[in-house]
Amino acid sequence: MSNPGSDNGKYRWTAFPLRESLHKGVLFWMVMIITVWAVYWNIGSILLTVVAALLLLGSLSSFYLPTQYMIDESGVRSKRILHNRSLSWTRIRSVVDERNGLFVSPFPVKSRLENFRGIYLPYRNNRQEVISAIRNFAPELYGLPEEKKSNEDVKSAESFTL
Repeated sequence: MSNPGSDNGKYRWTAFPLRESLHKGVLFWMVMIITVWAVYWNIGSILLTVVAALLLLGSLSSFYLPTQYMIDESGVRSKRILHNRSLSWTRIRSVVDERNGLFVSPFPVKSRLENFRGIYLPYRNNRQEVISAIRNFAPELYGLPEEKKSNEDVKSAESFTL
């Protein structure tokens, strides 16, 4: 689940996909066990099997470890047990609004290096809060989606038009 919180303009939340989706968690561990078994069966070395398992677990850690995200006056950060990433507002050049999250990038246009340099901010039923927090600190950021207006705002705007 997410733990959204906001104080002094900062916005933080936690994403923990393994806990949020039981069927994906079961599938994850089944694939891990089958993959480790297949590596051992093909190679026959316990040492290389352990190395392969550690590499696989390391590459998928964003799924089975909780990740804390924070948006504040210094920029955007993601924190995991052994992996921290941050981008300051001066380095962020563009934003891409995707279906399940917002990707902040240090490149003004799409680049092959984006996935290694940018930070993906997954939505956890908090899309508007994430967009509002980024808009609060970097309102002119390229690619930032427009805020949705409520029905009352639309009705009051229509009443002023002739």
